[in-house]
Amino acid sequence: MIHSMSGGILSEYDSYTFVKVVFDGDARPYWYVSDFDAEIGDRVSAPFGVGGAGKPATVVKVEHNVSGQVAPVPIKRVKRLIAKL
Repeated sequence: MIHSMSGGILSEYDSYTFVKVVFDGDARPYWYVSDFDAEIGDRVSAPFGVGGAGKPATVVKVEHNVSGQVAPVPIKRVKRLIAKL
């Protein structure tokens, strides 16, 4: 039954580090996956917009070792942080 409710695709079991950021001049938070150590308050460059150009942002939350099954956003749609500033 779980299989049919998930649209025929089960989520990944891999572990990710999710980072919630806020861009300069924008109060809305966005979730990204990070390949490097990020802490609350760090400045990072994150893809934003259609072209995915890097834009400076501030880290407001970090969640380590998150399974793809309980991710805050769909794994297939989430983007990765570019760099730590």
